[in-house]
Amino acid sequence: MKTLARLLFIGAILLSANWSDGDASARRRRPQTPTAGPKPPVYVSDFQIDVLPPAGSAAQKPENDPQKLANLIVELMSTKLLIALQKAGYPAARMRGGDARPDSGVQIRGLFAEVDNENHWRRAIIRTATDSGKIQALVAVANLAKPDQTLYEIAHLPGNEDKPGAVITLSPYVPLTKYELSKDANEEVFRGIAVRVVNDLTELLQRNPAAISE
Repeated sequence: MKTLARLLFIGAILLSANWSDGDASARRRRPQTPTAGPKPPVYVSDFQIDVLPPAGSAAQKPENDPQKLANLIVELMSTKLLIALQKAGYPAARMRGGDARPDSGVQIRGLFAEVDNENHWRRAIIRTATDSGKIQALVAVANLAKPDQTLYEIAHLPGNEDKPGAVITLSPYVPLTKYELSKDANEEVFRGIAVRVVNDLTELLQRNPAAISE
């Protein structure tokens, strides 16, 4: 009887050891979830938009100045992007024209554009202080560790030149995401675009964490 009990005891120990070895092997085989690293700094550049200066007597009235509307559009785009980035945990800062270009990090930049009746891309142009109509925010995400690339070129068409509302050719080398809005869009529209831009950036970095360090 004592011999049987001893054999049962030894068998229980061996069985327990086998389960422990199995658990350890399973832990070794189980893929490890990568730990999310710190988020890179993101710099937001003001988007480009054209303004047609008012002519004649209208130019003397500040309330008729289309530059005010253009400034508002650019300001809303930049500030809403900064807020969305900071809410998502990114160190974010605004990069204005003339600022030194950082050597690393992410740059969000772009321009406002519209499509004419001949299906040409043109730089969006603000003609009046109460201008309306559909435009597109063309957004690019750049790795600041790599050389800068132009977003577009002035199209080689008869009579076309670098002036407000010029016809442009978008660069085939810079991925641009397009978001439709109107020239008189409210803050909520810009907030929604900003959230989508930041979500796309986060998804890109999750799929390819080395995209910004390469």
